[in-house]
Formats: sequence, C-alpha cells, structure tokens
Amino acid sequence: MLLQLLTALAALAGAACSLLAEGSGAAAVSGILPFTAGGFIYLGTVSVIPEILRNSGPSQAFLQLLALLAGVAMMLLIARYE
Repeated sequence: MLLQLLTALAALAGAACSLLAEGSGAAAVSGILPFTAGGFIYLGTVSVIPEILRNSGPSQAFLQLLALLAGVAMMLLIARYE
C-alpha cells in the first residue's frame, strides 16, 4: 500500500511539474516528452515482454511484440505531428 501511495504521489508531482512548465514554451516540452516516452518504452520492454514470452506461443508472442512496437510508433507519430 505504501508503494501505491508513492506511485500516486509521483504521478501528482509529475502532473504539477507539467502544469508549471506549460508556460515555458517549446524548451520545456522538448525535455519532458522524451523522458515520458522513454518511461513508457522502458515499462513496456521490462515488464511486458518477459510476460509475453512466458505465457504464449511463438506466433502469439510475435503478434504481441508487433502490437507493442506499433504503440511505440504511434507515440513517435504523435510527438512528431503534434
């Protein structure tokens, strides 16, 4: 329960930092966006991929890995064209 509280407090601090940096312009966004995207990619690769490989066959694991890579590609497209 303490780790859940710590996670919630970190999310709240991140939201406060992003709201405070909103008026800073493109410099703040160019520093925050790669950090956030890297966090999502790290979570996807460290926690999801081992679970995929353990609980499914090779073809199903390949399809799920393609879906994960499609999600990363979508994040890149959104960041590029936003």
